[in-house]
Amino acid sequence: MYAADTIGAAFLKRADAAPDAILFETGARTVTYSAFSARLHTLRAAFADLGVAANQVVALANTDQIDTFAAIFALWALGASPLVLDFRSPLSEIQERAARAGASHVFSDFRTLARHDGIQSFPRDTGAPETPQARPGVPEQCGPADFIMSSGTTGVPKLYPSSHADVFTAVERMARGGERGDWGNAVSCLNLSFPGTRFVWYRNAIYGRKIIPVPVFFSYAELDAALLHEDAEEVTLPPVLVRGLTQHIKSQGLAGTGPRYHRLVKMQCIGGPLLGPALTEAKALLSARLCVTYSSTQTGVISRLEGDAIDSHPHSVGKPLPHHQVSIVDDDNRPLPINAVGHIVTRVGENSAQPGDRGYLDDEGYLYVVGRVQEYLCRNGVSFNAPDLEERIQKITGAALCCVLAAPGAVDGEDEIIAVIEADPSRLSNFKTRLRAQLSPLTRPDKIALLPAIPKTSGLKPAKAQLGRMVETTQDLCHVL
Repeated sequence: MYAADTIGAAFLKRADAAPDAILFETGARTVTYSAFSARLHTLRAAFADLGVAANQVVALANTDQIDTFAAIFALWALGASPLVLDFRSPLSEIQERAARAGASHVFSDFRTLARHDGIQSFPRDTGAPETPQARPGVPEQCGPADFIMSSGTTGVPKLYPSSHADVFTAVERMARGGERGDWGNAVSCLNLSFPGTRFVWYRNAIYGRKIIPVPVFFSYAELDAALLHEDAEEVTLPPVLVRGLTQHIKSQGLAGTGPRYHRLVKMQCIGGPLLGPALTEAKALLSARLCVTYSSTQTGVISRLEGDAIDSHPHSVGKPLPHHQVSIVDDDNRPLPINAVGHIVTRVGENSAQPGDRGYLDDEGYLYVVGRVQEYLCRNGVSFNAPDLEERIQKITGAALCCVLAAPGAVDGEDEIIAVIEADPSRLSNFKTRLRAQLSPLTRPDKIALLPAIPKTSGLKPAKAQLGRMVETTQDLCHVL
């Protein structure tokens, strides 16, 4: 059914050894290894009946993440390659990414999507076979096992196909090599279209640790309840959720004398730096085992900040991991000295990459990220970075989220600055007054737009590429400040 030394084969070995062990546990549902195995066998037969065959790429855009995970194994069993997409993305993006990967089928259990041409309804649960099916022979598995997709926060996401051997090696390294620190039963609230989520699920499925999923659409109360589960040991969250959870604990009067999630062995923040007071407050209120992980799609985890280093270096992303060589270079790719800001370059063996961030290394070896290369803006001869402005706008307005974009200005080399703010559009006049009073003309946005909800990527970062298109195509969205 699966070639040797693959995630699929390792899963079957675990399922055969402990069929009644719990793989998934939620407040209302538990799924054992044997039940999950039955579901993937059913899906394998359903996909085959729908024309899925070896060496095809098949896209999945589901609301049910457990079914998506079963579908991944089912497609591997057919020798096909799964491409996991976020069902919340616009139809045009789902179709474009599926086409870019060469997908022959796109399946979704989201009826709004499945009614469109080119999107097939995901096979419904028809139950386990009445009699056990013999395992089929091993198909030829020469296609990708997974597609790692960059976040797409500042441009078109890139797809990086990964072989079965690469995925298996990466998961083994996560579990045994210590690259990602302590781990265990994982609370999971991110869509499986986020690569980091898939790899955590792969790891736990083959090493016999529970996955505690939170619904795709969840409240902070539901996330809090999952983190308080007696078996919860690990969680990975983006900065926006760490900040939101911290605020929830404070606003609900739940802060105690120590960190609320004291049983966790790791609370990892990934997908963007969580820095300064927000980081130290989260460590104090949420978990002493909080860590900030800085990573790149091409080279994996680059650095980690945790423990006492959070208190002593709260604006850093930690020291590079031992096997990473990090350097800082100028615009001409020439090395820069300690404490000089430039482009971050990371190398693991022969694999080198530029994550697209600007930063510097201090004399103790700590790495600092000061902004995205793409987020350095210039207007009226003044340069500044978008994250600084976003943070100031959030503080001034009290908004939960702000995303600063740059559009071509009237003068060559000058940017028109647009701030998209997550807030009630009826508060536009109030926001204008506050920003005019508290931001200098040098850094004040040219225009602002208020949206009830800013669209996000599967990693819950603002989807800047999508926002840019909205600003460009919706004439009445932006208002002159």
